[in-house]
Amino acid sequence: MSSRQLRKLQKQRELEEASNTVEKDSEESEDDQLPVAPKPRVSLFAALGGDEEDEAQDEEEEEQQPEEEDVSEIRQPVATGKSKKNKKKKKKAAKTKAPLPEDDEDEIDKAIKELNLTTSKSTDLSTADDSAVQTRRINELLSINPYHLKVANEMKNLFGSDIIQSAEAEEEQERNRRFRGNAPREVDIETFLRGPPGQPKLPEISLRRNVFIQGREHWPKQSAGGLTMKEIKKADDGSWTEYAYLHDKNYDATQAFFFTCVQIGDPMRMVHLLKEFPYHVSTLLQVSSVAKQDQNMALAAELCERALFTFGRVTTNAFRQNIEHGKARLDFCRPENRQLWLAGYHYLKSLIRKGTYRTALEWAKLLYSLDHKDPYGMRHFIHFLSIRARESRWLIDFVNELEKTSDNRDTIYLRQSLVLAHLQLGDTAQATEELEKGMRRVPWLYCGLFQELNLDTPPSIWGISADSNPRSFWVKLYIHQAKDLWNNAQATSLLEMVAKNLEKVDTSVLPADDSPPDQGVTRLIFLEGQTSLIALAPQEYLDVQPNYEFDPLPPPEEENIFSGHGTRLPWEDRHRGSTQRPVNEIEERLRNIFARRAAAAAPANGAGEGEVDSDDEAALLAQLDDEELERDLAAARNGSDGGVLGVLMQLLGVQTGPTGEMADEADADQDQDREAGAGTGAGSGSGSGSGTDGGVPGAWPEDN
Repeated sequence: MSSRQLRKLQKQRELEEASNTVEKDSEESEDDQLPVAPKPRVSLFAALGGDEEDEAQDEEEEEQQPEEEDVSEIRQPVATGKSKKNKKKKKKAAKTKAPLPEDDEDEIDKAIKELNLTTSKSTDLSTADDSAVQTRRINELLSINPYHLKVANEMKNLFGSDIIQSAEAEEEQERNRRFRGNAPREVDIETFLRGPPGQPKLPEISLRRNVFIQGREHWPKQSAGGLTMKEIKKADDGSWTEYAYLHDKNYDATQAFFFTCVQIGDPMRMVHLLKEFPYHVSTLLQVSSVAKQDQNMALAAELCERALFTFGRVTTNAFRQNIEHGKARLDFCRPENRQLWLAGYHYLKSLIRKGTYRTALEWAKLLYSLDHKDPYGMRHFIHFLSIRARESRWLIDFVNELEKTSDNRDTIYLRQSLVLAHLQLGDTAQATEELEKGMRRVPWLYCGLFQELNLDTPPSIWGISADSNPRSFWVKLYIHQAKDLWNNAQATSLLEMVAKNLEKVDTSVLPADDSPPDQGVTRLIFLEGQTSLIALAPQEYLDVQPNYEFDPLPPPEEENIFSGHGTRLPWEDRHRGSTQRPVNEIEERLRNIFARRAAAAAPANGAGEGEVDSDDEAALLAQLDDEELERDLAAARNGSDGGVLGVLMQLLGVQTGPTGEMADEADADQDQDREAGAGTGAGSGSGSGSGTDGGVPGAWPEDN
């Protein structure tokens, strides 16, 4: 009998057994009595005369099918049709029939296992597909339109191009007026930093094609000073690409001197440093803070714009394309990258003060998209800015997607703004439904909201207040950000109606507490300066050291990715302070030289008294490993062009001329102003006043 015949028999048996699965027990008892299936009845003897060629062709197949080996035993030589041999034949058939059910069960088990394995694989693939779909969806929602990043575009939409152009013309006239006539002995920081009219300008294409900020014409014509961008890595599925800002050698040296200025604590030296390096980001942000303390909010916002403009100048084409699709990422653990978040935050606050909410929303989306861990808590700006900018439909989609992709520690509070979004869309029924769910889920939030709006708290939520620090934190943060949005007739009437018709909320079925604030939100309220919120924030985040204004509450040192010495200095300084070791000898000697040269420049001193002990400089030079820095120091000592270091030392009040007098890096500009003036004499450096003659903002500090 050929193997083809045997397989045919096997299939017939399997079909018969499958058709009788309902009567499995009775079938098994019948199988014991009838070893051979009664139908279809196939004569095995007919197969004995089968073609030998078929057997030869199927020989290999029989070797590969062990389950049919027992069946092949029935192929015995039969010469006659005697009953004895027939009985023997039937016995053999019965013996071969018995193990078949076991083989069938083995096959079924294998099939089940394969099915389970396939199901598991399909489940994993389905999960991966869902994750990929969510990533694509959140990228779509966080795609950035560069048009909306430029505040000038929104201003034109609000007030018209003619009014904006007229305001810019008046501003230019006022700026030119300040430099006409007699130059004042003391000028403000804004006038000093802008410089005289007619100075070289950046190319028009650079001012207008910046991805972040449209540049201003009076900004000085200089390079970014060594700031660059580099692509770090890409996701395998192409859903994101990580980039990084980097400092070259010159920029890193400037960063180190910037930190020295911070340690000295004199803001005017910071202003002079910015005058020489107008696109150094950390200095721009620090002087912006100085201008804010001086109540010059316009200058503070402009310096933040210039910092963002600097970041935009060095971006790559790929980065610009990726932010438009929500795929660009920056690692917050890199100190160079963190400056972008800080500048963006301060600029966003200035946009809110102006009332340009659409531009502010786009910046909040950008800062969130660069790192979905949200290191600056931008989601707590997004929800209320979306309502302000009338982007309610987008907000609904974003919050729904956020619940799928975030840790949901505070999403329930953000979701309450969807009530306002539905009201803005005119969907009162959906707004009522969302409000009812919200009052049942976070009644303590609405109890606090009623109190803030000076409304009588209804019985349904009366007396339900936040009873823990985390819960109080989230309630106060939401009310701080969104209270004004609820303070209108439509929203308050809906609040009162829903709360009045709602039964008493059962708090026993609600979570006992909320998750504590994460480090990103803690950093946000630290920058906001809300003392009531800071008191509720986790103390371990607020106690982070180092903690400077130019890098608030950074990640732990071991999580940082340092690419230069300048960005590592705050941690090195902290280690020196914690171990009570003396300050680095080079820095200490530099500071001593600063003090001595500043004292030597005092008007009452003679020229020879400005000299510095050469032993100090020689000892300092001997400790330096950087050949370029050594040359700079040597050049500075000889009175020649001191390179980068010479300029920096000059700015800090260190540089002297051949006679020992301290030079002023603004002298050239001051001389031009004096020549343009009417009847004012030009001093030679030994005039009265310590650096107050023309163009210098305020009096130069006296170092004794």
